[in-house]
Order: sequence, then C-alpha cells, then structure tokens
Amino acid sequence: MTLELNLTFADAEHVQVSLRGEHGLPDPPAQAFSPPLDRKVRADLTWYLETYPVHYTTELDDVRAEAIAAKLPEWGRALFNSVFEPRAAFRLYETFRASDDQRLLTVGGLHPLVLGQPWELMCDPDGIFLFLETPGIPIRRRLPGGGRTPFRPAAKDTLRLLFVVSRPDDQGFIDPRSDPMAVMDAIDAEAPGRIAVEFLRPPTLANCGSG
Repeated sequence: MTLELNLTFADAEHVQVSLRGEHGLPDPPAQAFSPPLDRKVRADLTWYLETYPVHYTTELDDVRAEAIAAKLPEWGRALFNSVFEPRAAFRLYETFRASDDQRLLTVGGLHPLVLGQPWELMCDPDGIFLFLETPGIPIRRRLPGGGRTPFRPAAKDTLRLLFVVSRPDDQGFIDPRSDPMAVMDAIDAEAPGRIAVEFLRPPTLANCGSG
C-alpha cells in the first residue's frame, strides 16, 4: 500500500496539503504559500547541478560550488517550511513520515513559480533530505487535469526498419555496411522473419521527404 502526501497548488499563492491512504486525519484547508527560493538561488542550483560537473574551468569554480553545497540544507528546509510550517500540515507530514507503508510525495500545479522550485531538495528541519530517508521518499511532479488519452498502438506481427546511412561530405570514408550488418545479424538471431529491412537510396533529405 502507498501513502501519498500531496501538495496541490491552485496558483502561486495557495497550497492544499492532503494525505491519501490509511491515516484517519482530516485534510486542512488550503493555506497561503510564498515561493521560498528566488531566481538567483535557482540559477545557482542550475549551475551547480548542470554546468559545474561537466564544464569545470578554474579553482574559483570549486569555491563557488562549495558555497552552494553548504547552502543546500538551508534551502531544503526553506522549501519544507513553506508548505509544512502550519501545524495541521505538519501533523499530516509526521503521520506520513512515520508510516511503514510505501511513501510518495507529489507536487501538483501549473504555475512557473511553483514548478521552478527544486522540491527534490526538500529537507526535514529536524532530520535529513527526504530522498535520504530510510527508505527514501520519492518526490514526483504532476500536472493537474485529465490530459489526453494515451496512444496505444496495436501490436503487429511484423515491423519495417528503414536504414538511413549518412555520408558527410567533409568526413573521410565511412563504411556504410558496419552498422546495418550488425543490426541485421541481431535480427536474424532474435526475430527471424519478423522485421523487413529497407535502405534509403540515396540517403538525402529530398529522398526522405519523397517517401
């Protein structure tokens, strides 16, 4: 059984905290919400998580990264308090945290100020980051509304595979047989007679459009 703690944002100024599962506590009314992390903090996090690991340049980057890492618990606690500081909401969280059921925290909303908050960083002020709990508490995002019915393709007995082998003008010789031969050998071994292979000749954009 899964116990799901929901943070539902109708807009950027209100959040509804609710608990789905066996718990016996009433859901509190919607409460005021103020996004705790500003644009600069979000930019620092983006740099720390996406740029620093792959585009390290100087020791100054290390200094900046260490300063950001030191701030992570503080930012995580600010996120936590922005939704669980009211007593009624915190009681739901305590019940959620103490449960032996599988736990899931879901953030739902459409407003950019809500979606832009790094909820995955949420940290219990008296404990640790939620994802480091034992077992870890996963945090997912959900867009409200029913959405479209997912496309469900009908299974086919056979498939058609089109090979487009590029030969760039500014490159040396590329053997056009290497990749297709490996794929065709695998097809013969795993799905003989179930995949029809065709090669686009010549492999040009104009020819792609004509098919």
